Amino acid sequence: MNIPRKRFSRVFILLTLAVFGCGQDEKLTPVRGQVFYHGKPLAGGTIVFTPDVERGGHGPLACGEIGPDGRYTLRTGDAPGVVPGWHRVTIAPPRPADGLPRKYSDPEQSGLLREIKAGVPGEQDFHLP
Repeated sequence: MNIPRKRFSRVFILLTLAVFGCGQDEKLTPVRGQVFYHGKPLAGGTIVFTPDVERGGHGPLACGEIGPDGRYTLRTGDAPGVVPGWHRVTIAPPRPADGLPRKYSDPEQSGLLREIKAGVPGEQDFHLP
């Protein structure tokens, strides 16, 4: 089966969300931050922290809505916080035409990684060129 790369990326993200959801079953660490694009806050969108199994990460992913000021707070299911460990980060704008390169919405291409330490609340800002 030959699936075009763009379609594969979308399918991968949707399947990941369906399989892992934003559920919870471990102690979570609070994480919040702000997303900037070209030096300005990204006005809206979604940010997802997906555990990076290649770096020992495991557990459910965490999601957050990006506000009009670029700020977000991550949640795993209904609980605030993120499972500790290494995560691949994806950021999607509210509308694809908002200019943010598509690579940022693909965990394999975004190049955004963060380590969340257990019990150490963190501010995780992202400055996208």
